[in-house]
Amino acid sequence: MSSLVNIGESEFIALAEKEQCRACLSERSNAVSPHYRKYTIHADKFMIENVYPTWRTNKDKTKYIGAYETPPTEAFPITYQELASCPDLFSEIQFDAKKDYLGTTNIIVFYCMSCGVRVVKDGNHRLLQCAVQCSAPEITVFEVASNDWQRCEVDMKNFCKCISNRVRNGL
Repeated sequence: MSSLVNIGESEFIALAEKEQCRACLSERSNAVSPHYRKYTIHADKFMIENVYPTWRTNKDKTKYIGAYETPPTEAFPITYQELASCPDLFSEIQFDAKKDYLGTTNIIVFYCMSCGVRVVKDGNHRLLQCAVQCSAPEITVFEVASNDWQRCEVDMKNFCKCISNRVRNGL
């Protein structure tokens, strides 16, 4: 990660609007004391661990499960590298391996500083293209970081280990 800088919420929102981000970003308001920041990193380094698209699958990674309401006991995170090796899922997530998604290299992410999980809210097709093609362009990550996402009820509840482990354990 290089050139980490803190940014304001207004810069974050302006980028999301410029990127025509279709993802729901309102969940950031449920994070406790969120920090907004940006940095550059090569895509392959970014996707190494604990970085997930908002897409989830069944346990054996053969079926896409799109409903965020499906609990983390029935729908499981999949990494970009795992997804790249599951082309049967591409049509369900509307990914065309022949299309160029890298018209922009900006990525919008929610990050739990407690468990280290990052959920990509915008840029999933871009990063999947990088995984499929084994390419590593430099990307700019715009990130909402917080130590506590437990009030969240959409994506972070399904990916953040602080929350999803509690759900899996019936807490």
